[in-house]
Amino acid sequence: MISFNNLFFLLLVLSGCNGAIDIQKYLKVCNRNALDANDCMVDAVQKGIAAMIDGIPDLDVPQIDPYLQKYFKLDYNNNQLAVKLVMKNTYVTGLKNSIVKDARLRADDDKFHLEVDLTTPKVTITTNYRGEGKFNVLNIYAYGTINTTMTDLTYTWKLDGVPEKKGNDTYVRITEFYMRPDVGSMFTALENENLESRELTDLGVSFANANWRTLYKEFLPFAQENWNKIGTAIANKVFSKVPYDELFPASS
Repeated sequence: MISFNNLFFLLLVLSGCNGAIDIQKYLKVCNRNALDANDCMVDAVQKGIAAMIDGIPDLDVPQIDPYLQKYFKLDYNNNQLAVKLVMKNTYVTGLKNSIVKDARLRADDDKFHLEVDLTTPKVTITTNYRGEGKFNVLNIYAYGTINTTMTDLTYTWKLDGVPEKKGNDTYVRITEFYMRPDVGSMFTALENENLESRELTDLGVSFANANWRTLYKEFLPFAQENWNKIGTAIANKVFSKVPYDELFPASS
C-alpha cells in the first residue's frame, strides 16, 4: 500500500503553483463559497489526475503512471516476528484510471477541510527488495523482486489546515492528511534469489495471499503514519507559496 504515497502529488495540482503559471492550464478553479463548489472540485481533481499522468514539467511534478519511488525502508516488530525490508526502484501503475466520485470542501476564514472520494480499479506495484526476517529462533534472508496487484480500491483523502496571515496575504498550513483505503483483492508474487531461503519465502507468500485481509489491517497503521507525513509535507510546500484566495477564491 505504499504506492498510495504517489497520489499525494495530486496536491500539487489541487493547490496550483505560483503566479507565473496559468493555474487553469492544469486545473479547474473553484470558488469556495459557490453552491456548486463540491461538484466543481470533483471535476477539478479528475482533470488534475489526467494532467499528471505524464508529469507537469512547469510544476516539477513527475509522471504518476507509472510512478517511480526510488527507496523505501520498513521495520516491523511484533512479539516473535521481526522484519526489516528495503525496497528500491518501486514502480506503480494504474493510478491514471482513478475516478473521483465526490468531494466536500469547507474553506472558511479560520479553518480549511477537504475530502475527496476516489476509486481505482487496479494498481500494480513492482519493486526490487532485500529483507531480513526473524520468527522465534528462525532467521530468513531474502532478496529479489516483488509484484503486488490490488483491485477495486476505494478511499478518501482528508486534508485539514489552518489559514494563517503572512504579510498582506493569507496562506493555508496543512496540519493533517488522512487516508484509509479499502481493497477488494490483493495478490503478491515474490521471487527470492537466495536459494537457501526460497522454500520458506514461498510458504510465507502463500500464507500472505491466503490471509491478506488480516495482514493488511495489521500493517495499515504503519502505512497511514507514512502517508500522513508525506502528504502533509508535500501539501505545505505548495500551500505555503500560493495565497489562499488564489487557490480557492471566494465568490464575489
